[in-house]
Amino acid sequence: MVNWAIATRLVSVLAGAAMAVAAVACGGDGAATPACGAAVEEALDPGSARHVLPGAPEPAYATDPPTSGAHHPGAQARGVSRSPLPRPEQVAVLEAGGVVLQHRGLADGDRRRLEAVAGPDVVVAPNEGLDAPVVATAWRHSMRCTEVDAAALAAFVDAYRGRGPEAGSR
Repeated sequence: MVNWAIATRLVSVLAGAAMAVAAVACGGDGAATPACGAAVEEALDPGSARHVLPGAPEPAYATDPPTSGAHHPGAQARGVSRSPLPRPEQVAVLEAGGVVLQHRGLADGDRRRLEAVAGPDVVVAPNEGLDAPVVATAWRHSMRCTEVDAAALAAFVDAYRGRGPEAGSR
């Protein structure tokens, strides 16, 4: 004999799960959107255990912008930076579980929309050397966007913030 109350509840739970899967497939976890490619998992840079002291030359990185590698020790940038972040500083933010959103060539309104995402764990900075107008990086992950897609960038931040090996040290 079928218990219709349990069957109805099961159908409701399965429908909710299907909606959650659809939301993830539409960009809820760094999946591709028209403006942004899918989030890419990068290999761990072999230099990740090294510290770069202030004034030392910048080392080579496995990716550009880096998602791991040699980094500055200590306090990291926060919020909005008006000048580009050195790569060792970018990696320090990522190692501590932060996300870096870098941009090039954005109109003022787009730049302000991107800067609105900034906070204690999200740094927004210019970088004229990028291969895309907006690049989001987190520890061992990156996403490239042809324009500011606030929803896709927020999903990237939500998916990867707090994942660095020293998360919680900020």
